[in-house]
Amino acid sequence: MKIDEKLLKKMALAIGGFILLIIIIALITSCGRNKKYNFEDLEDRLIILTKNYYENNKNVLPKKGETTSISAQHFVTDNKIKNLTLKTGETCNGEITISNNNGYYLYIPKLTCNGISTKTLVEKLTESKNIVTTGSGLYKYDNVYIFKGENLNNYISFANKIWQIIRINSDGTLRIIDTTKGKSVTWDNRYNIEKKMKSGINDFVTNDINSRIKDTLNKIYNNDKEFTDDNRAYFVKHDLCTGKRSINDTINNGQIECSQVIDDQIFGLIQANEYLLASLDPNCSSTLDISCINYNYLASSSSYTWTITADADTSDKVYRISSSLSLSLASNSSAIKIVAHLNKDVLYSSGTGTLEDPYVIK
Repeated sequence: MKIDEKLLKKMALAIGGFILLIIIIALITSCGRNKKYNFEDLEDRLIILTKNYYENNKNVLPKKGETTSISAQHFVTDNKIKNLTLKTGETCNGEITISNNNGYYLYIPKLTCNGISTKTLVEKLTESKNIVTTGSGLYKYDNVYIFKGENLNNYISFANKIWQIIRINSDGTLRIIDTTKGKSVTWDNRYNIEKKMKSGINDFVTNDINSRIKDTLNKIYNNDKEFTDDNRAYFVKHDLCTGKRSINDTINNGQIECSQVIDDQIFGLIQANEYLLASLDPNCSSTLDISCINYNYLASSSSYTWTITADADTSDKVYRISSSLSLSLASNSSAIKIVAHLNKDVLYSSGTGTLEDPYVIK
C-alpha cells in the first residue's frame, strides 16, 4: 500500500510543531521558575501564582467577609518558582492574603526581605512624623486617626477617581470620600403624608424600604462603567450610621449619628458630625455653626453635597454641605459624593498625598 508522501510531510510538520510548542512552553516555565526578581516584580509574580493556585482550588477560597492566606514558600515547594531571593541577594519570606470582599477577591502579598518589607498605606499614613497635635493634619484618638483642617495631604487615586481619606478606623480600614462632582440627585422624593406633599421621607431605610438615595448608591456600586470587579475587590463592608440630628445638638463624636446603624453596607455618604469634626475652629460646636467652615477641608465643596444625616425635628429635611452645613428638603437636588471603606491591607505604591501627587495603591 503506497503512503501519500504529502500526507507524511504534513504529519511530520504537525508533530514537529507540537514538539516545538512543548519545548517553548517548557522553556518559558523554566524561565519563570528560575528568574530572579526585584521586590515589586516578586510581589506581582506571587499574586499571579496565587490566583492560578486558587483557580484550581476554588473550594478553599475564603467565604464572603473572610480572609485566608498562603505561604510564599508554598510556591517554591511546589516548584512554581525557584526561590524567593531578589536580584540583589536578599532572601524573602512571607505570605499572600486573599480577602473575599462581597464576592470579589483581593490578593495582597506581604513580604519581608532582609529589612525590605511590604508597606501598607495605613503604615505609611501613620508614621510618627505624620501625626499632629496642632494645626492641620492627621490626629490620633485612641485607635482612630482623623484628618482635620485644610490643605491636607489626604488625597488618594483609586478607580480612576480622586478621593480624600476621612479617617483610619480602629480596624485599620480606610474611610474615603470621592472628590468627583457627582450627578445631582434627590435624597428622597416620595409623598410625605405628614407634610401632605412630595417633599420626601428622611429615613435612609425604613421597614426594609430604601430611600431614593440609598437606591442610587446601590446602582453606582453595581454600575460597570463606574467600577470594575478589580475595583470592587478593594471595598469592604461597613456599618452606616443613620441617626438623625437636631440643629442644636453639640455632640460631634458620632454618638448621635451612630444611635441608629445599618450593618454591612458598601457605599454611604458623609455624616454631619464628620463635617463638624474636620474643622479646627474652636467655635464650631453645634450643628449649624457657620464658623465650622473655617480650617475645614470638607467646606471647600463648590456645589451642594448630600450627607447621610437627616433632621431629627422634621420628617422631610436632610443636612447637606455647600461650604457650610445646612438643612434642605429631601426632595431637592444635590450632588452625591460616595463614601466607602478600603481594605486595611491595601499596599502603598507611591505619592505624597497632595492633590497633584495623590497616594497610589498597588
